[in-house]
Amino acid sequence: MIHRDTPSSPLYNSSLTDWQRVSNALRRSRDRINRFTSSEDESPDHLMYSEGDYLVNISIGTPPRPFIGIVDTGSDLIWTQCMPCRQCFEQNPPLFDPASSSTYRALSCMSNECRLLRPASFCSSNSSSCDYQYSYVDGSNTTGNLSLDTVTLGSTSIPKTIFGCGHQNGGDFSGIESGIVGLGRGAVSFISQIGGYLVGGKYFSYCLVPNPAMSFLSNNSNATSSSKIVSATQTFYIVELQGISVGANNITLNADAKAFKGNMIIDSGTNLMYLPELLYDSFKSAIEEELKYRDLEMKQDPTGSGLSCFLTKYDILPGPNVTFHFKGADVKLKSANTFVRVDDETVCLAFS
Repeated sequence: MIHRDTPSSPLYNSSLTDWQRVSNALRRSRDRINRFTSSEDESPDHLMYSEGDYLVNISIGTPPRPFIGIVDTGSDLIWTQCMPCRQCFEQNPPLFDPASSSTYRALSCMSNECRLLRPASFCSSNSSSCDYQYSYVDGSNTTGNLSLDTVTLGSTSIPKTIFGCGHQNGGDFSGIESGIVGLGRGAVSFISQIGGYLVGGKYFSYCLVPNPAMSFLSNNSNATSSSKIVSATQTFYIVELQGISVGANNITLNADAKAFKGNMIIDSGTNLMYLPELLYDSFKSAIEEELKYRDLEMKQDPTGSGLSCFLTKYDILPGPNVTFHFKGADVKLKSANTFVRVDDETVCLAFS
């Protein structure tokens, strides 16, 4: 996986400063969480997607046609723009042409694969093919034929992979990406489909380095230990947060299922960690109490994100020990995980 803000990314903008990239990342996080919370009562088919932070290079078809997709742990479907295109967003690489692939096959509306995507899949009155319509809460959407073809990741080819061949698509795309690669827990997600071909099955580890750079998904049996604290509800990966320790303080979480909608979601497109308001207020107060003994002056957030910020030029803020207590594991955060530098003299708490 390639972070959108690293120099190896096709989305990298060399004219931006580091702090502009940080501000843009915080804006994307705000937009994503706002869209998610505003859609709590909507149909689960309206999924979370908003200018994803990680891209992945895969290929579709025989011979393989390169495809840059946005990685999204909050949705399932793999889809790319296809010819003929009735309505498509502009993209730099050529559209995928199903007629050019010897292994492409459109699925029928009576196929088992078509049933896996319902209610997002359907049979139109004038066609026997499996049609689909997939939309996201930010307005991005794709409509087309649910299909099978060979997908290649690195040196591994996975035949008969279910994907959406989109003939009518829209949304906020840069032109580099051709679609989205869903890594959710549904039956048609990329992870679910490649499980039988790679060592470790459907278990995977997800490594995100502190600074924008290349990160990776590792599919191996060592990831099974992580599954003890990660569970799933349909598409989303969730963990149960039970409490937070800050220095000598221990903040206990009131695990109100109604307030939490399943406690905490792991999401590849959000940079900040979002906590319920009461828990966040207690957490922020505990952090500020610890930092006042380090002679750090508080400062207004220059990004306009409303974060709790401090005036310091330390590369690594000498912050307090922070431990998140999940059901099944304790996770100790380093200072680089607890705080984010937003300009030359300001660091902010990476929580909201």
